[in-house]
Amino acid sequence: MYKVFLSLLLLALSPGLFAETRYISDEFRVPLRKSPCSRCAILHQGLKTGLKLDLIETTDGWSHIRTPGGMEGWIENQYIVTQPIARDRIARYKQQNEALTNSNAKLKAQVEELKAENKQLGGRLNAVSDDNEAVSRELADIKTVSANALNLKVQNQQLLEENEKLQGRIDVLSAVKEQLESNNTQKWFLNGGIAVFLGAILSILLPRLKGKRRGHSEWA
Repeated sequence: MYKVFLSLLLLALSPGLFAETRYISDEFRVPLRKSPCSRCAILHQGLKTGLKLDLIETTDGWSHIRTPGGMEGWIENQYIVTQPIARDRIARYKQQNEALTNSNAKLKAQVEELKAENKQLGGRLNAVSDDNEAVSRELADIKTVSANALNLKVQNQQLLEENEKLQGRIDVLSAVKEQLESNNTQKWFLNGGIAVFLGAILSILLPRLKGKRRGHSEWA
């Protein structure tokens, strides 16, 4: 267990994990040497300019580096820089500029689309506002009609009640009329009977009265 822990600790503290990034400076080719000296064996005839390297350590004007292919060696510090070379930076800036230009063009197109959509939404909003006003007017008309209908209903109810009262009065007047007509008929029959009776009495008395008048005239 101790050996495993020690191995993990050594692996964690290995120089590769703490390597910094460096770049070959604006030189066409830089030799990679096996040891930090100008006469030491050359591992690579010339690393091209702008190559990205991993810095492991530095000593006495030399840098211990690792190439992207995994090769390790020593290069004089004067041949490496902490930033990409100007040519690569310019190329990267051009790419970024092109990307920003394309992004700007897309944003402008999106802005134009948004303006068009905003214009359409403004038209729709105006249409909705007009519809809302129309609905409000219709609602007001409906409320007015409903109020009028309610008033008419109340007036109709009042007229029905008055009609019922008038009908009751008419019924009473009709009954009184019938009673009066019945009384008039009875009076007519009564008067007629009296007239007939008187006529009969007169028809009996008049001949007698005439006879008595004649008898008195003869005795005279």
